[in-house]
Amino acid sequence: MLKYIFFIFFSCSVFCLKAQYTLFGRSGSISYDKTMYMKNIVSKKFISKADDDSKQFFERILPKLPENAVLKKILKFNATETLFESLKEDNLDAEIKQYIMMFALDFDAATLSNMTSRSFLRYNDIVGEKIIVEDTMKRIKWKITDEYRDIAGYNCRRANGITPDSIYVIGYYCNEIPVSGGPESINGLPGMILGLVVPSQHVSYFATKVELSNVVAMDKKKFDNTKVKRMTRKSMTDQITSVLSQHMNKETVEFIMELGNL
Repeated sequence: MLKYIFFIFFSCSVFCLKAQYTLFGRSGSISYDKTMYMKNIVSKKFISKADDDSKQFFERILPKLPENAVLKKILKFNATETLFESLKEDNLDAEIKQYIMMFALDFDAATLSNMTSRSFLRYNDIVGEKIIVEDTMKRIKWKITDEYRDIAGYNCRRANGITPDSIYVIGYYCNEIPVSGGPESINGLPGMILGLVVPSQHVSYFATKVELSNVVAMDKKKFDNTKVKRMTRKSMTDQITSVLSQHMNKETVEFIMELGNL
């Protein structure tokens, strides 16, 4: 009889621990779709602000572009750190990838954030030039709403935020994952951000799969490379702006840098 009582007690204990871990996951990985609304970006951020010569060039390209392009991203996290990076198997058409590179819409970055020290590292590969941005995490001003949305099977609450560089963002976070992280460098909510919309940039990030685990491996080797140039967000922005400004107008360059510094 004691055997059966012990078995029932043990089984219940394991179930409760598993349920508690599932309910409050503090480590794991999250797959995201980063959707860039290509025609909107080119028509509103490039064509509408271009000079006559550039405008004709962009107008010739516009019909070839899809309405949107989806890049696959992954966020690995534990109680103190998040690592957000690209997945190579995005299945994007080679021509679309060329357009993304041409318009500098994605720097193929890897972002490592530490919520305890508030330190921030971003490894960028910008047209072959590798740069590590070394700075602090952004402090975003959030206002939590009463709107909810189901994302990847989680009930997420909406919050509206303003970044330090005055970018309006919409974040959907879930309390079941009590880690204050999210896509790119967006952070600061009471739970993990599974949905992110940046209206002015015509881009969104939505989780497609969440996998909780006791141990998650984060490959940080690229951040330890002493041969890669290190700089602050401002230094990187100034350097790339000076290069892009030779080919694009001020407003378009500002858009690209705001997207690159998200």
